[in-house]
This record gives sequence, structure tokens and C-alpha cells, in this order.
Amino acid sequence: MEGLGNTEVQTGRFGGFLRLLALAAGWVLMALMVYTVADVVLRYGFNRPFRGSLEVTEFAMSAIVFLGIAYCGWLGGHVAVDIFERPLDDPRLRFVPVLLTFISAVLFAAIAWLAAVDALTSTHRISNMMRWPHWPFQLTVAFGSAMYAIVLLIQTARMFPGKTEDHPAS
Repeated sequence: MEGLGNTEVQTGRFGGFLRLLALAAGWVLMALMVYTVADVVLRYGFNRPFRGSLEVTEFAMSAIVFLGIAYCGWLGGHVAVDIFERPLDDPRLRFVPVLLTFISAVLFAAIAWLAAVDALTSTHRISNMMRWPHWPFQLTVAFGSAMYAIVLLIQTARMFPGKTEDHPAS
């Protein structure tokens, strides 16, 4: 899949919003790094680790991944395997990348929907050690998945003939 490479598209409102989400993911990652270092120092230096470190890490990872996934896709930064690139050069098969991108959008929309439904129907679930509710993190997964589904739909629309843009984002 190709990114939305031109600078005007990247700096538009939607791209800027996705960038803010990715920056938030970066801040969560930085906080998690500080938390992990402090936990290791307390664990091995004073035999007093933080309670629930694994839960904190798991919840933080959901935010890190799903707040950054859409911006990475927006810039064309996801890993692409080009095994079938040469066979797909056949003009009769030009629809395959479009179809695959659209299917990916539908799958991420389904992930968003199911995560949101699960979050809203199970608000009583809490983590074992920290006693944190699961629903805010599930809604983060739902929101990030929905944003990535939108990115994939935009990419699908841009793959149709007659659409002009500068490819790819580097």
C-alpha cells in the first residue's frame, strides 16, 4: 500500500489530527519507559517493585499501538511485503491491491465496532492488581482502529485510476 505522500495531504487537518494521536502514543511510550526503569531500580535495588507493573505495561501498549497505527498508515510507514509485486504488474490484476486495501479497511472497521461494543457492554470489568477499568483502553483500541479504517478507505479511493497524487511518503 502506498502512503499519502504529498505535503499538503500530510499537513491537512486529518493528517494533523493523526499526528497528534501519534504524539500522544509517543508520550505514553516515554512514560512507560520511565515507569519501567523506576520499577527495575525499585525491584533490584530495594526489593520493592511497583504493584501491577505487567498490567500497566499491557494497558500502555494498547494506547501506544492504537494511537499510532493510523498515522503510520497515513504516511505509508507500515511494513509491506512485495512477494507478489511482479505478478501484480499485469494490468488485469491492478484491482487486487485496491481490493486488499478495502478489505483491510472493513476489517479494521469491524475491530473498531467490536471493541467499542465490548467496552460499552462490559464497563464492570477491572484489572486484577491495579483495579483499573478495561473500557477506556478498549475504547482507545476502537478509536485507533476506526481512524486506521478511515485512512485505508482514503487510500482505497486514491488507488482508482484518474486520482493524482505524489507517491509514496518517504
